[in-house]
Amino acid sequence: MLYAIAFASTLIISFLMTGLARRLSLKYKIVSKPRKRDIHKKPIPRLGGVAILISFMIVALTIFLSLRGHQTGQGLWFGFDKHFVGIVFAGLFIGLTMLFDDLYGLRAWQKLLCQIFTVVVVISAGIGIETLPNPFGRDLNLNSLYIPILTYHDITYHFSLWSDLLTLVWMVGMMNVINFVDGVDGLAGGISTIAAFTIFILALSMGQTGLALISIILAGSTIGFLFWNFPPAKIFMGDAGSMFLGFMLGVMPLISGGKLATAFLVLGFPIVDGLIVAGSRLYQGKNPLTTPDKTHLHHRFIKAGFSQRQAIIVIYIIAIAFAWVALRSSTFSKFIAAGILVVLLVGLILYLRYRARKFA
Repeated sequence: MLYAIAFASTLIISFLMTGLARRLSLKYKIVSKPRKRDIHKKPIPRLGGVAILISFMIVALTIFLSLRGHQTGQGLWFGFDKHFVGIVFAGLFIGLTMLFDDLYGLRAWQKLLCQIFTVVVVISAGIGIETLPNPFGRDLNLNSLYIPILTYHDITYHFSLWSDLLTLVWMVGMMNVINFVDGVDGLAGGISTIAAFTIFILALSMGQTGLALISIILAGSTIGFLFWNFPPAKIFMGDAGSMFLGFMLGVMPLISGGKLATAFLVLGFPIVDGLIVAGSRLYQGKNPLTTPDKTHLHHRFIKAGFSQRQAIIVIYIIAIAFAWVALRSSTFSKFIAAGILVVLLVGLILYLRYRARKFA
């Protein structure tokens, strides 16, 4: 019952807040004007990410502050579960700094610094990738090299070389991956919803009530926003929304014990697409994160003659199929499925390139 209440209340608040954000965006002319690489043809309000962030925080804080038993990890900060406190502080920081970017603009290096600081907060809260799954034997321990940094309240904080570096790469990558796919109406919000529901089911199966609550609350916030963002979109989420969702989808698998194989399958489309696009840009000597172009898979669907709705529905189906595989597979099977996913997406890109030539 608690999960249903959390989901429904977040969805309603998100829906109402998104409508309010749209009105304020139009009133103060905070809109995304069409650019050469964009699909929309007229200015669209772009403060939807604020509604996602606020609705999530209102419900999450209300529930976790009143029900302290639903913890996500071990240890306390300010009398509360330190994992949850770290997620709240880091989530608010990345959401609000990216809102500043939506309003006034930040340089690429400034965004990167904000992302790195966000991850440092998470790592300080004790969240990170401690092991890597090995389908052929024992998992790889990443905490083999500790470097002490400081002691606070009799707690010594260390820099775990391999664990913290991989956590940094994973988290920064996820924030940019969701930002990458936010190029077609309903895509980033839909993919995030599918991922959040998958993590919710995984958390329930593992008895992790804290993580289950966080994931179902996130799902409610994205669905409430999707009522306004499904094509044709009436509002965009902006960087505030995409970076916050990327942060949440990056950190939640780490709370569940570093389920990176599961997360990779659930978010396989945006991750592989982002890697292919970034690799292509690097090969051409361009900035892999900020170069404007139309080389993402969702752009290729449009070039190949698909409508926005057709494109995102196909991508939704791919995400749901691999989410189902992730929930029902062993570690070894997940590695095989991950390889199939990569081959599938490469094949899909080649098919769309061929079809696009016919429409050219």
